[in-house]
Amino acid sequence: MSRNFHRVLLLFSCTFIGLINGTLYLYSSYSPQLASNLNYSVSESSIIALSGSLGLAIAGPIAGIIVDKKGYTSALLIGGLSIIFAYIGLKNQFDNKWSSVEFSSVCLFLVGSGSTFVNSACLKCSAVSFPSIRATAASLSLALYGLSAMFYSVIASVFYPGDTSGFFGFLVLSIILIFLTCFPSIYLADCEHKLKNASNFPKPKASTPVPQGSASSDSTLALFMDYRFWLLFIITGALASLGQMYIYSVGYIVKAILSKATTAKSDFDALSILIQQEQQYQVGLLSIANCFGRLSAGIFGDIVTQSFHKPKTLLLFIPALGMTTCQVLAYGITGCSELQVNSFLTGYFYGFTFCIMPIITGDVFGMPRFSFNWGVIAMSPIPLSYYFTKLFGKVYDLNSVVNRTISGDSLVCTLGNKCYNSIFHITLGVSIVATIIVLVLNAGDLVCRRRKITSLPLASPSNLFNEKVN
Repeated sequence: MSRNFHRVLLLFSCTFIGLINGTLYLYSSYSPQLASNLNYSVSESSIIALSGSLGLAIAGPIAGIIVDKKGYTSALLIGGLSIIFAYIGLKNQFDNKWSSVEFSSVCLFLVGSGSTFVNSACLKCSAVSFPSIRATAASLSLALYGLSAMFYSVIASVFYPGDTSGFFGFLVLSIILIFLTCFPSIYLADCEHKLKNASNFPKPKASTPVPQGSASSDSTLALFMDYRFWLLFIITGALASLGQMYIYSVGYIVKAILSKATTAKSDFDALSILIQQEQQYQVGLLSIANCFGRLSAGIFGDIVTQSFHKPKTLLLFIPALGMTTCQVLAYGITGCSELQVNSFLTGYFYGFTFCIMPIITGDVFGMPRFSFNWGVIAMSPIPLSYYFTKLFGKVYDLNSVVNRTISGDSLVCTLGNKCYNSIFHITLGVSIVATIIVLVLNAGDLVCRRRKITSLPLASPSNLFNEKVN
């Protein structure tokens, strides 16, 4: 095939395979039904969601090392197989009504870690293959990651209403089909990049051996000694954890709002269907906005640097201020129409964060160890996401009462937004701190750039030109 056709096919594959990566964010659309069928409390359901986030983050550095050292193929295979077997496990558990929080947590952990492996491979493949439009190419490979939940939520609501088991089965088959379709072109790109690297960087002669691991240990120490790494680490952790808490908890927010508004209804089955449809709708909004956020981050990133010659770190004010606004709005939500606005905004700023951050990481620390560097920074949401999501479940359970039905007892909260809204006092404070740190990061970069320019000998035009090029 022609080179141009292969490049188009490669970009398509790196983009389309994102549908596999984003299935973790589907959890809100089926978590209440999974919890009801397996007799899980909201707190236990939150623990399962956290397992997915842990897998997503913990796998980052490991996947990064494999991608940087071994290429894309190994990471793709590990990730794809992990996701497939995880959903097979969840389907069997749901069908057999085998209640085990541990097993469900392992399955979500595999979905999260598998997504990271696949995403790490596709993200670096896009960035390396299209260096002149790196930010846009990276955003395309991340776009369907954000759109995945909407894609599957629409299918679930249209073809599998109330049939969670059937939906799990469709997930497995569709993931296998997408993986087999996209794998070949990424594998060919992997082979091409390995051959190119081998020709550009020949092995050293035997007479001048290079100490094993010394250079690698030194690009690692430099990373952890750079103040920008820690600022990016904190900003990513704060903003991403707020988005993850909302994404994993929005299903229960819907349940609380509708349960209060429809307490007079005696048809429990009709109410359950209404709740599930609204949950899927909210997840769909989050997903669409997530996709738009990722695409706009990549496009704005290229525009800011190429047209205005400004650093991409300025764009971090968009998600920082946006997430702060979302926390204020979320506190006062009393109906699903208000929730729709907040879901869209939260999804947009969350997607923007998770696209602009790896792009900035590549700009600041370079591409040779990009996957590892971004993998480490992507671990940052773990502690805050764990804390917020677990706290949400705890607060929700404390405000719930036992609901006795024919199918069994379950916890339900009919207090509307009072079931959970105290959590947004804390998240607002975190978003404000994140905004301040973004300001510090940009102020530090501005000072460094000014010092660098003024330190040039005689500040001659040729020196300034060389500095700009470098």
